[in-house]
Parts: sequence; structure tokens; C-alpha cells
Amino acid sequence: MAIEQQSKKTGAGPGNAEQNFQRTRNYLQEVWVELKKTTWPTREEATRLTMVVIAVIIVLGFYMGFLDYLLSTIVTKFSLIK
Repeated sequence: MAIEQQSKKTGAGPGNAEQNFQRTRNYLQEVWVELKKTTWPTREEATRLTMVVIAVIIVLGFYMGFLDYLLSTIVTKFSLIK
């Protein structure tokens, strides 16, 4: 009984298999249409932008490492944490 009530609430069940299939098919068709509208970057653009992201990550990593070192040194020198 609980399974029947649950399937009625969610719309799942053997009676709705065709309807679920149709919804899934429509969804995938709409996704495909939207993907066709998308302007994809060229290989050169993707490579260049990837290099920019990697460079920014490296610079931020060094910055955070330096800041961590500096703050650790200050805390140790002035015995702020006992």
C-alpha cells in the first residue's frame, strides 16, 4: 500500500513509463538545441585562458604561502600562542 501511494505521489510506476520516456526525450532534445546555440572557444582561446588560470593559481599560492610564513613568524616571535 505504501509503495502504491509513493508511486502515485512521484508519478513513478509502470503506467507512466511512456510519459517519463517522453519527458526525458524532450529534455535531451532541448539540451541538444541549446548546445548548438553555444559559442565554443577556439582551441587557442581555451589554451590561453587555461594558462591564465594556472598562472593566477600559482601566484595566489605563493602569496598565501608568504602570508602564512609571515604570520607564523610574527606569532612565534612575539609568543602570541602559548
